[in-house]
Amino acid sequence: MAITPSAGTNSQISTGGVAVVAAPAGTQGGYITNPASPSDQNLSGTEPLFVSPVSAPSLSANGTAIALNPGESFTIPPNSTLPVYVNAASNGHKFTVVVYN
Repeated sequence: MAITPSAGTNSQISTGGVAVVAAPAGTQGGYITNPASPSDQNLSGTEPLFVSPVSAPSLSANGTAIALNPGESFTIPPNSTLPVYVNAASNGHKFTVVVYN
């Protein structure tokens, strides 16, 4: 089966502290990367990105949420019935998300 890489649903936190869907349910997998540099994060300094494959994460790593430090990545599980959510403290925090369809 062929897969097609494409951009995820969102690649930026609009409002700090408010989670967004990075990858929709039903993809064939993919990845999310928290950029290593402040300029790539669109910030004056770097900060962690919080990821959860179950529900909207808060600004802490607990339960189903993990913290991606700058330069770290998360592998999106294939065939998940749930979307993957991300959150960060700052408005405008950019990240990379690629999904496989």
